[in-house]
Amino acid sequence: MRKYLDLIWLRGMGALKADTKQSYLGMLWWLLEPLLMATLFYLAFASGVRGGGESNSHFIYFLLTGLFPFKWTASAITASSNSLINNKGILGQTYLPKWIFPSVANMTALIRFSFVFPIMLLLVILGGYEPSMDWFSVLNIILCQILFNLSLSFFLAATVPLIPDLTHLVPLIVMAMMFTSGIFFDISERPENIQTILRLNPFVTILEGYRDVLLHGRTANFSTLIYPIFASLAAFATGIALLFRFDRYYPRALP
Repeated sequence: MRKYLDLIWLRGMGALKADTKQSYLGMLWWLLEPLLMATLFYLAFASGVRGGGESNSHFIYFLLTGLFPFKWTASAITASSNSLINNKGILGQTYLPKWIFPSVANMTALIRFSFVFPIMLLLVILGGYEPSMDWFSVLNIILCQILFNLSLSFFLAATVPLIPDLTHLVPLIVMAMMFTSGIFFDISERPENIQTILRLNPFVTILEGYRDVLLHGRTANFSTLIYPIFASLAAFATGIALLFRFDRYYPRALP
């Protein structure tokens, strides 16, 4: 196990170094990308679709605390879904447990978020939201999101090579998450029947947890995380079971 963990670390760091060398601004893009996305969506939603109103003065912070965590999850599951296919060459030459590859994708996404998260906190503080001891409870939300990311990543990494058509669905799944998870609107303001449907998505609870802590000064309530935790554990168990079940089959099945 130790050698596999070392391998995940080495491959993850190698991927990050390669990523930074592909552009002049390097690591700055880890921050610029979510900031530019937030700016574009703020201009689009605050000035147009979402309409006016006093609440718009706080909409940028509502948007930041949704978009930054979403970008982390989107990066992790997008990279993980094709992680076995993208490493077909390695898998054809030597044996490696398949769970290593989505784990590498999640580690690189987590390291990127670790650089972006303090900037998100700084922007929220500059927006007039005072930090308090309750903010430490955001760690519970982060741990829950790590589990959520791993579960989706393992499940997609295991199923995409078996059903290649899913490759085309993954971007649509990510887009659906972006527009239905409450990044751009407060789900609690929707009709109850709509809320019930939207809250089936465990990521909704995670995003609301960030806002409860950072924008409303509440302590993250562990009981509210039970649903996303159990949903994530179920997806994780399914994904890891498939990865072990088809461990020797993947090198032959990869397109």
